[in-house]
Amino acid sequence: MKMTEKPREKQKQNQQEKQLELEAELYSCIATLDMLGKNYDNGLIDASTYSRQLRAYIQKIIDVRKKLEEKGFNLTQFIEEEEIIKSYPNAAAKLRIIKVDETEIRPEEEIPLEILKLSPAKLATETADLVSNFITLIDCVQLGDYARIDNIVPIMDDIVLLLENFTGLDDRNYWVYKEITAWRDKLKNEPPDLVIDSEDAKKIEYDSVRWFKDFRQRLKQL
Repeated sequence: MKMTEKPREKQKQNQQEKQLELEAELYSCIATLDMLGKNYDNGLIDASTYSRQLRAYIQKIIDVRKKLEEKGFNLTQFIEEEEIIKSYPNAAAKLRIIKVDETEIRPEEEIPLEILKLSPAKLATETADLVSNFITLIDCVQLGDYARIDNIVPIMDDIVLLLENFTGLDDRNYWVYKEITAWRDKLKNEPPDLVIDSEDAKKIEYDSVRWFKDFRQRLKQL
């Protein structure tokens, strides 16, 4: 009897250790996102680097969360117990865990961490790419002097290309694709170092939220 119980106890211990490792990895990803967001907001990294790293960490969060949920993991409980919002408010805002400003129209009604609970892996990866670019675009146009053509247009280029090839969407007939393409084409011939005016910045931010929300809704139907 003892011989049977010991392997079981060992297996249970290994499972618990593995879960703790995964939770630590998830926590580390959120902490890194917090620092990444602060560096971007302070102009210490460019939009391309920010988008690329944001995408990588969102994808990592997807992978870790999937493994954790196979073990009965509860994300909401984790956020509360680890005091994520208090400890990492920047990351919480980037991931739309909290509202940034009650007066702004932001895509915070549903957390990208919830949106990204998808399968197969290809769909989750494509979604992570688009979500990170939408967040980057919204953040970029809010940063005043940082809202330059050479920061904004490449992000729109990425979104256009991703939408063209996204699994399950009506690609070029999708109204979001058409609107982003129109904005990109309007801006791409401007001088690269031109800072867009505040009116255009607010319009792009507003439209980006609309695009994000519609994309979010369509994900539920895929």
